[in-house]
Amino acid sequence: MLHRLLITCLLGCLCQSSVLMAARPPDAAELEKLKQDIRSARQRIHQSENEKDQLSRALRRTETELASTGKQIHRLNNDIRALQLELASLEQQQQSLQQQKQQQEQVLDEQIATSYRMGREKAIKMLLNQENPQKLSRAMAYAGYFSRARMDALLQYQQLINRIDDNQKNIEDKADKLLDNKQAMLAQQQQLQAMLADRARTLSSINNSIKTDQQKLERLQQEQAQLEALLRSVNEAVANIRLPGDTQPFADVRGKLRWPADGKRDNRYGKKRPPGDFSWEGIAIRGTIGQEIKAVHHGRVVFADWFRGKGLLLIIDHGDGYMSLYAHNQSLLRETGDWVSAGETIATLGNSGGLEQPELYFEIRHQGKPLNPGHWLRRG
Repeated sequence: MLHRLLITCLLGCLCQSSVLMAARPPDAAELEKLKQDIRSARQRIHQSENEKDQLSRALRRTETELASTGKQIHRLNNDIRALQLELASLEQQQQSLQQQKQQQEQVLDEQIATSYRMGREKAIKMLLNQENPQKLSRAMAYAGYFSRARMDALLQYQQLINRIDDNQKNIEDKADKLLDNKQAMLAQQQQLQAMLADRARTLSSINNSIKTDQQKLERLQQEQAQLEALLRSVNEAVANIRLPGDTQPFADVRGKLRWPADGKRDNRYGKKRPPGDFSWEGIAIRGTIGQEIKAVHHGRVVFADWFRGKGLLLIIDHGDGYMSLYAHNQSLLRETGDWVSAGETIATLGNSGGLEQPELYFEIRHQGKPLNPGHWLRRG
């Protein structure tokens, strides 16, 4: 405080700065048509469901709400991490500024002490004591240099004080925002727990209503038929939509695709699944709730919604009739029409669609027909 008052006085006396992949911008009319086509297909499929299937609709409603809350939590988590990094950087800057302040104060202390020792009449004494005009001229120049150096030092010190004050305000603002986000996160998590309890009750009712293998088989057949109908509709909707010409064709990355999620494989493609003669048309990857799911290749999201039997389902069109499907998500982070790049986070892993354990169900399709993902994903 003493330094600041002193500097103010002296200054008065001396007169004192996702990624999405490179792709053409989506045409608004084309995007709206795509969304409308998908909505219409979905409505037709749901109209074919048993109108009395209240449990399925209840599950859809609860898991859709869970998805929205999960998406908010994911966003808040990202915001909190970003704010924590900003705070750490600002606090590091503040330490550096405080060190600079101490150094400048030492320099100013020395200059002030020297000025005091020289006295206010130094210039007059030099004028009276110097007989040689050249010596007098040099002495006066030195005095001027010293005065300007002192002025510069004072101005730099004042600027540093302002930077410290501004930085401290930034720290306080970021800290307040971080606290707000953490409180919002807590509220969302509490809401999530209540929704999970509702979901558990609905699942229990669904399981109690399906007691025989025949009932399970009929349900699987219905869900499979609905998925096939959806894929046919999606293929029709994207038939005239082309991906950018400067991107790598999906067919060229066979055996090179990165895995959509980390975890243990829980089934084998083509293996029979109980009950009945159904075979697995994709792979299941067991994981943990909330972990990130990545797009395996660039493309455009053509479906992002809850779907019976698959829960929160996201489908990406990769061009030339190739698509990838990501099912049973906790939340969807991309919407119909969005362009995505390989490795981009598109969803979070969950157990929607009635699963007991969290896992990602992943398929690759060409012209609507399932392909073995093991032939397309990297080994290991």
